[in-house]
Amino acid sequence: MSSILLAEAGAARPSPVAVRRIRLPLGLVLPPALFVAVLIILWAVLSATGTIPRYILPAPDAILAEFVKNHAVLTKHALFTTGEALAGFLIGNTAAVLMAILFSYSRLMRDAFYPFALISRAIPIVAFTPLLVLVLGRGLPPVIAVVSIAVYFPAFLNMMRGLASADVDCHEMLHTLSATRWQRLKIVDIPASMPYLFAALKVSASAAFICALVAEWIGANTGLGYLVVISGQYFKLPTLWAAIIVAAALTLLLLAAVVTAERLLHRWTAAPAEL
Repeated sequence: MSSILLAEAGAARPSPVAVRRIRLPLGLVLPPALFVAVLIILWAVLSATGTIPRYILPAPDAILAEFVKNHAVLTKHALFTTGEALAGFLIGNTAAVLMAILFSYSRLMRDAFYPFALISRAIPIVAFTPLLVLVLGRGLPPVIAVVSIAVYFPAFLNMMRGLASADVDCHEMLHTLSATRWQRLKIVDIPASMPYLFAALKVSASAAFICALVAEWIGANTGLGYLVVISGQYFKLPTLWAAIIVAAALTLLLLAAVVTAERLLHRWTAAPAEL
């Protein structure tokens, strides 16, 4: 009887691992939420006392009123920027993965072009925006091109490192089993490259909206970047800061989507030490 009661008590009491899993999301969310709350309170106090001039940083209630009053305008420009950033994010990263796989097939191409890919990291891609505007015209094409180029190189270089990190012993075993190059790529190389690829995707997620905004300053007539420039020229600072906050929120959403995908694919994206 006592053994049955003990068994029931053990079944009713969650394991330490289960407790950690339940508390983990709260532990991740609570500290940043408290920090943001304290930051907003400090911001409101400094603005109310005049320590920070309102022509530099409006009060939180002024920005909140801007969200309420001009939500349609903010939504319109946010949708435009989101489309540009996501299109560039998908195009650049897809091209990077395909080119890395192609280079893994051809040693000649890798030796010929890989050094230029390394050198390209030192080139400020946004500086070429005026040239892209001249070639592609104003609007979507130059902005998408800037975002695609900006996210391409981190993904390409990390994907190349990931493909090169594949286990040699696994390759030899598959070679003895007469596996084709494609089969070795699918079974060994691509899974080995996933942690490197997702590390690059996190960087690209942060860079996509930033590059889209900067490109819109020069080559677009709509979008959050365009709204920031116009609002600054007419000293509409609540609108300017509202656009900046929306852009930051969209960046965090894209980054959260990448992190969620990485966790859902943990079996393939985890480093060997984590398995």
